[in-house]
Amino acid sequence: MSIFNPYLDVIKKAIDKDPKQNNIRLFSEQPESDFDTSYIKALRNELPGLEKLNESSRLVKGLNALEIENLPRLGNHPDFADLRNTSDTEKHWIISAFVDVQKSTQLHNRFTLATAALITESIVKASIFAVNLCGGYVHRIQGDGLMVYFGGKKIDKGQATKDALKAFAMISYFVKNDLKEYFESMNIKDISTRTGIDLGHDSQVLWMYSGLSNSGEVTTCSLHTSLAPKMQANATSNGIVTGQNIVNQISSSDKYFKVKNSTIWDYEDGRFYNQYDFNWEKYLVDNEFAKQNIDGDLILNIGNTLAPILNPAHLRPIAEINKPYFKF
Repeated sequence: MSIFNPYLDVIKKAIDKDPKQNNIRLFSEQPESDFDTSYIKALRNELPGLEKLNESSRLVKGLNALEIENLPRLGNHPDFADLRNTSDTEKHWIISAFVDVQKSTQLHNRFTLATAALITESIVKASIFAVNLCGGYVHRIQGDGLMVYFGGKKIDKGQATKDALKAFAMISYFVKNDLKEYFESMNIKDISTRTGIDLGHDSQVLWMYSGLSNSGEVTTCSLHTSLAPKMQANATSNGIVTGQNIVNQISSSDKYFKVKNSTIWDYEDGRFYNQYDFNWEKYLVDNEFAKQNIDGDLILNIGNTLAPILNPAHLRPIAEINKPYFKF
């Protein structure tokens, strides 16, 4: 069982009940206002809340993991919340990340607005779940995308980097595997995620309150916060692109990062800043967050109650001709 099954199950139920989808199958046309989508409210209530996050947190961190009572509100990183509604600023490192769902607008051609919204909400909530499970902070929701921070005053920079890579690898896994398999069975194609991640060091990040009164957020001004969405735009389907500062935090980085041909930033003084494709599948396997089954499929360990069959005698011939276990 995948840790993301509760979100996928809601998506399946919404699509199965969608009246517009059923009418398309019958080659009929009907105004959106004629469709009864009253069932959507009940399905929205089926999406997991803090209870599921706490259950998974105990699974990952042990039975004595602290109970999460409330998640930080958007635009209010708890370590810098004292800056809210002040003119004060503070320098402190942070990892900024952007993840966005690509080609989700095609859902509007197939389903009612209510179903399309619920599918998007399910993906967003699954992403929020993964981010918070790994210790990150959702800064902003932008349609079907998220801006996220990892790090703060009480965490090691290297650990925050690993947590960020793990979280977005999990999100990429969900969309590339669980969600894609079901979508393709429904003839919904090419929906994917793209992610950009970068790290700004203490001297490179200025925290401040931006906005007016309640119409504002505690946020960062940093080249590296600005570069993260640019890297996202350069990612492949379900890909993750990181900056050089992220790569520098990971030992044996050559195993997981491949430099892109084009740099992401020109300092105009002879220096350039590199961007890298992150091999998140190999990272999940090497760090024992995922394993391959006998068919060569990647399966997350977290929340998976069924142990993958990992007989090397069976895996090797499959890996050599299909999905090389050691050559993701």
